Amino acid sequence: MENLKVLINKYHYQKRPTLSCVFFWLAAFIPSLFYFAVISAKNLLHTLNILKGKKVKPYVICVGNLTTGGAGKTPIVCEIANYSANELNKKTAIISRGYGSKFDNSKVNVIKDKNGTYFDDGTICADEPLLIAKNTKNCVVLVCKDRVKAAEYAHKNYGCEVVVLDDGFSNRKIKKDFSVLVVDSKKMFGNGFVLPLGPLREPPSRMRQADYIIVSNKNDKNAQEALNKISKKACTEKISSCSFVCGSFYNIKNSLEIIPAGEKASAFCAIGQPQQFYDYLRESFDIVFEKTFADHHAYNQNDINLITKKSLDNGAKYAVTTQKDEVKIKNLIKSENKINFITLKLKAHFSDRGLFWAIEKGIKNAAQ
Repeated sequence: MENLKVLINKYHYQKRPTLSCVFFWLAAFIPSLFYFAVISAKNLLHTLNILKGKKVKPYVICVGNLTTGGAGKTPIVCEIANYSANELNKKTAIISRGYGSKFDNSKVNVIKDKNGTYFDDGTICADEPLLIAKNTKNCVVLVCKDRVKAAEYAHKNYGCEVVVLDDGFSNRKIKKDFSVLVVDSKKMFGNGFVLPLGPLREPPSRMRQADYIIVSNKNDKNAQEALNKISKKACTEKISSCSFVCGSFYNIKNSLEIIPAGEKASAFCAIGQPQQFYDYLRESFDIVFEKTFADHHAYNQNDINLITKKSLDNGAKYAVTTQKDEVKIKNLIKSENKINFITLKLKAHFSDRGLFWAIEKGIKNAAQ
């Protein structure tokens, strides 16, 4: 099943059709039409105010993307939450759907509050909420599929004035005060079709309903061209870019920094757009083996044993993964392991402060 997910993701972004790709298109075309009809009907009902999102007391900032994943929204969620909590001094909560967690997600689950982070294993609370908890300061992190319930919980129990929804653009049950749409500069909208034929959860026309668009640049030389195209398509000037650059590498078990010098390394991940991660690593390592798991994969000991064996067979000194994957494998790595499992930490750099100024203005206006 996981291999099928990886293959379908490849079809979604494949530029040149193959014979197997044609068979996939034939199988997925009718379901895709049905999905498009349902999404279009839902959006029309909201446009006509027949369906309405519920207004909650905190100021709601939504960060999402139109595709099924890999746009780089999680680091942007962290930046926005840190800005709200530490620069604007607003009591802030981040709400995640918690896809892949072992919780009852119909209930509100607290990952982090002022007393600290309650989990150290991403296989329990899901990878993205734990990653957010580790990369934010003075923020509450909650997991619940009911965003309204979670927002009201954050306000009632923690006095939160601002909530940031991680991946909530398609969720219209809660009324958003400010929506940020993240678009990958290289992958953009894939083949342009909605699920399951393409990677889109919403048609590109929904871009026009975003308050601000961030074009995430992951080592893409044509990022500016992509930004211009998206700006024209969305009919907005409220758009800027966020670049992700290599920050540092560190050992997962002891947190010691690693300074790469072109050594042989294996690479593995379970993220939406793995190839971009591998491209980053080639600037620092001689990558001799790659292993891609389906997005949000729940790692087990057999996975770690496989990566260790393949790394040793190929003469690799390191096995490199992402921060998102780190939170799920840390407790699986044994001290006697013959391979150094390390993590790449990316730094987010915004081309300007337009997004943050717009958020600050929105919060001030809402308080008046």
